[in-house]
Amino acid sequence: MTVDPADLETVAVQLGRAPRGVLEISYRCPDGAPGVVKTAPRLDDGTPFPTLHYLTDPRLTAEASRLE
Repeated sequence: MTVDPADLETVAVQLGRAPRGVLEISYRCPDGAPGVVKTAPRLDDGTPFPTLHYLTDPRLTAEASRLE
């Protein structure tokens, strides 16, 4: 599955860095922005990536941090 380059750009802005190993946008926020991405279990260089679903939207990340 190919992820839209515009979504990857949005995720990069959300994260403050280039996203790695993104397979798909798993959840979109009500405004249509990516909120959660599904990532590959290994990055392109073979490094294990421990998180299958990764919060990218700063609003969701802040709320999850508050609850933790």
